[in-house]
Amino acid sequence: MQVIENRRMLTDYVTKYNLDDILPEALIEVAELCIYEQGESILTANETMNYFYFFMSGKLKIFQVHENGRSLLIQFYSRFDSLGEVEFMNDVLTTCSVVAVKNSDLIRIPFDSMRLYAKDHPPFLRYVIRSLSTKLIAADQHHSYNLLYPVKNRLSSYLKAHLGEGNSLELLDSFQEISEFIGTTYRQLHRAFQQLEDQGIIVKTHRTIHVSDPESLTNLAGHIYNIL
Repeated sequence: MQVIENRRMLTDYVTKYNLDDILPEALIEVAELCIYEQGESILTANETMNYFYFFMSGKLKIFQVHENGRSLLIQFYSRFDSLGEVEFMNDVLTTCSVVAVKNSDLIRIPFDSMRLYAKDHPPFLRYVIRSLSTKLIAADQHHSYNLLYPVKNRLSSYLKAHLGEGNSLELLDSFQEISEFIGTTYRQLHRAFQQLEDQGIIVKTHRTIHVSDPESLTNLAGHIYNIL
């Protein structure tokens, strides 16, 4: 992790995401812009959390590791979000582990300063309510979709959600991570990939996916993983 001393970069992020409408000036002054490299750990579950984080750019993986050693993928962040609402409001240990999937920029603010200036600051409290509500809705939808939709549809929606410009994408997540995210097994995931290939919807070459039939992929995907 590298702390960037360039205040102009931090100010640009603050302006872009209107953090000065959420936080009092005293917290903007002590905020730090940090860059985490791909694969670097940002938070570890069940440890003391010392900072509140605003995610600016890159990609994060949020997950839990259970007593049997298996990890449960909770969510990916690929757009502006925050880390620490539950821990800050309830004064508990870190609830999830977070790792940078790509090089990622985050703004961090010490919890001690947050407690001093933000705990009774209405704009920040309104932000926390909105943020937690959105995450609750996303988690509920995610769980429901994983129970109700066939694996092929879930995989189609996952691919569609990660498809950028053009009709090809590079899988940056492991097959194990993808299977955990869409709530299936490694074997069923491979079977779903094969089904999409057999139907001429995709062509998979190692970790590169080319979508040959975008319309069919869209029809299969529906709106399952709209919130990512």
